[in-house]
Amino acid sequence: MPPENRQTSARHTGILDSYRNGDSAFGTWVKDNLGEITLTRWAWGEADLRWILTERFIMPDGVMFGGHIAAVADHFVALGAMTVLTDNGERFRTSRLEMNFFRPLKVPYADIHVRVTNASRTLIHLEASFINEAGQLTALAHAVQVRQRVNEAGK
Repeated sequence: MPPENRQTSARHTGILDSYRNGDSAFGTWVKDNLGEITLTRWAWGEADLRWILTERFIMPDGVMFGGHIAAVADHFVALGAMTVLTDNGERFRTSRLEMNFFRPLKVPYADIHVRVTNASRTLIHLEASFINEAGQLTALAHAVQVRQRVNEAGK
């Protein structure tokens, strides 16, 4: 757990709060490409989400395609990484994403808990647990995000 004086930057707090409140400019892209995702809670080093699974993303055998789960996991760990950014100029990029699948993910939803396992000056390590409606772990993602600093021109 971080020292009490650590705070998410104002920029990233705004992005996360907007996402949680459902008024994110990024929200339409997410819904169109990843599905209906709600950020239910976030705090330093963690985020909780609910992903509503619809037939649109389900394969003919009734389960979610693993590649789609991985794409969504990359999005989820990005939200988790934002929670530990302390400078408005910080950005990040995925360096590694590893998926482990334990059981099929099916309609109607998955609850996801993302937590930062370590944050250093240059790297952010995270994990995301996908839990089905029965409370079972269906998938676990491990990711590494590389921190970057951009100047005011965004470069």
